[in-house]
Amino acid sequence: MLKDYILLIDKPAYMTSQDCLTILKRKLKVKKIGHTGTLDPIATGLMVVLVNEATKLSNFILNANKTYFATMQLFIRTDTDDISGKVLETRAPFVISQESLNRVFNFYDNSEYEQVVPLYSAVKKDGLKLYQYARQNKPVELPKRLVTIKRLRIVSVKENLIQFQLTCSKGTYVRSLIRDIAQDLKTIGTMVALRRVEQGDFRIQDAILLDDIVDEKSIKNKMIPIVKGLKNSLKIVTISNKNMITKIKNGQEINLPDLEIKKEILLVNNNKQPLAIYANNKGTTYISKKGFNIDESDKN
Repeated sequence: MLKDYILLIDKPAYMTSQDCLTILKRKLKVKKIGHTGTLDPIATGLMVVLVNEATKLSNFILNANKTYFATMQLFIRTDTDDISGKVLETRAPFVISQESLNRVFNFYDNSEYEQVVPLYSAVKKDGLKLYQYARQNKPVELPKRLVTIKRLRIVSVKENLIQFQLTCSKGTYVRSLIRDIAQDLKTIGTMVALRRVEQGDFRIQDAILLDDIVDEKSIKNKMIPIVKGLKNSLKIVTISNKNMITKIKNGQEINLPDLEIKKEILLVNNNKQPLAIYANNKGTTYISKKGFNIDESDKN
């Protein structure tokens, strides 16, 4: 059975991402565990979980685009920008035309914009996380981030609720996008539901419910080997030469003159087990970025 793998979890609502990892670590009895992007406590859906040596993949998967289904409620504002927070303001409902909705959503669709990070977030400012400022009632200037909205589509509109589908870059806060959309609609709004359905090559339909995990045996058919998980992200290069494999395991620079130059590559042995991720240095030379300490008995 695999010791180092990727596992796709369907996170339940009203649980932090860290809570999920704590439960999984206990159930699976693993040494190291991580994930590739925090979901808000009220959010559900895809969490890409990394086990043991797979935790070294975090930065490579974290940068991938994510797709969500989100629901916003108009005419209400909370301190957290989602429905779990304290209500700060409500406004009298009014009819928003389809033309106005289309105009605002089309403005954000396929665009880049500077997004103000929500106050209740883990982004750091001058050594403190923003939510620490909020809890201590300390004033703070909220930072901005350039984010990319790849795709934005309205799914349904029912009274004061708008459901939409969103594909966006790393670092995008859906709560902030909802706040900005509402402002452009000349009102206020907050997030009432969020579900992540894709991250890079990973899909929610391949995920397992947290409650369905009992132990390692219960996820045997859900374990994704490291190489399979990266097959569409990095070029995979098989290394057969024993001396070269030794150099790779020792993190030494290597020369690959017969390889079409790539920014980053995944090196594997003849058994398709990962050896390391290397990055192009100069010409045909490559340097080690991440080495994998894989047990050769850990068959894919």
